[in-house]
Formats: sequence, C-alpha cells, structure tokens
Amino acid sequence: MLRPITAQSTDRICCLILGPAGIGKTSQIRCLLGQEWKDGQWVDSGLAPEKPLVLSAESGLLSCRELVAAGKVEGFEIRSISEFREALQYCQSPAFKEAGYRWIFIDSLTEIAARCAEDLQSKYPSKTDSFKMWAEYTATMTDIIKTFRDLPDVSVAFSCLIAIDKDEFNRRFPVPDISGTGLKNRLTSYFDESLVFERQRLEDGTEYLAFKTNDPVGLAKDRSGRLNPLEKPNLLHIKNKILATA
Repeated sequence: MLRPITAQSTDRICCLILGPAGIGKTSQIRCLLGQEWKDGQWVDSGLAPEKPLVLSAESGLLSCRELVAAGKVEGFEIRSISEFREALQYCQSPAFKEAGYRWIFIDSLTEIAARCAEDLQSKYPSKTDSFKMWAEYTATMTDIIKTFRDLPDVSVAFSCLIAIDKDEFNRRFPVPDISGTGLKNRLTSYFDESLVFERQRLEDGTEYLAFKTNDPVGLAKDRSGRLNPLEKPNLLHIKNKILATA
C-alpha cells in the first residue's frame, strides 16, 4: 500500500556525527536532555529536552554517568549484531511508541560494525569465503542503518569515529572509521545530515567545538540548506534550526 507524503514525514532528522575519540560525540546525549557545554561545564541550554533511547556499543557512558545514575538515560547495551537487530525490533514496536521517545541515539556505528564483522568472520572462517563474508557484512549493515534511518516519527543520530586514509598519491583524507570499503564509501550518502565534530581556533588562539556541515567535501554535508558551515555542537539546536518554519 502506498504511503502518501505528509508534513509529519519530514518533521524529523537523521544524522551522522563523525569525530575523533574524546571530542564529545557521546555527550550529545546531554544536549538531547536539554544541556549544553558552556564555560567548562554542562548547563541548562534553554531548549526543551527530547527523550532519547540510547543504544550503546561503547564501553559505558562515563560522560553521562550522573544522568544514567539519575535514570534520565534509557536504552540498551549492544554487544552483538543480533542484539542490534533486537533493539531495532523494539524500536518498531508499540511499546517504543508508547514510551514517548523522540530520538534514537546510536553510539557508535564504528563499534557495531566491528562486531558485525567479528560475527561474520566466525561464520566464514576460511579465507576463500572472504568475498561472501564482506558482501553479507555490507548488506547486513546497510539494511540495518537504512531501517533505523527510516523509522517514522523519531529523529535518529549515529555517532562514528573518523579515520585517515591515503590515496594513490599518498595524500591523506578523512573517512568514516568503519569496516568494509563498500560501506565506508557509501555511508554518508545514507544521511541528510553528516556533521563533522572538530575543535576550531579563533584568531586569538581560543579553542571551541563546532559541527562542520560542508567541509571536508564528501564527508560533511547539509541537505537541508539551513545550516551554516560551522554550527553549535548541539543536536537539539541543529534539529530546531533545520525544522524551523520560515
């Protein structure tokens, strides 16, 4: 049955946050809960919080420890690709909708992809099956990413580490730190927003954090056309700016 286009179908965002370890990707959970980093501490951002479901494949949520202890961070620890599929089924269930989640925050795609590859290496132990293994890996990860991306009525954010590759001329360039050349090359095409999280420096040497939305080309992008080249690193700010009425 065909589904008509409605205003509600565009009242959400799906984004990829790319950045080095320790930059603060996981701390975006705090931003979804109404906080922002200012003058060396987390304070109230003044933005209405939006309840996230967190799927964490990282080793804990230390950067949000007190919020976890206070019961403000809900979600699941993901230890295998089968658990990731189970979490996806929950996100498609009536129970998920009834819980009132406005976001799904997946931390991180790098770890989940690595666990998918590990599972398939056990399934295909022979080197002669390498092509089959990576073909199934790419198909599995692509299907899961797109299914999460296309969930209705909820915004979705994936975090991912950045790695450095070299071309045939030995020139270095940043890429998503994710297993599988095919998936790595296509990953950002699956998202409307691909935000590169970096430290920037003012003329006086002062450092600050920002989301880059158009550089490097091929990695950062903004299909909405509403974001500046540098934006405040706050997912609620990004969502509100993209979805704001004229």
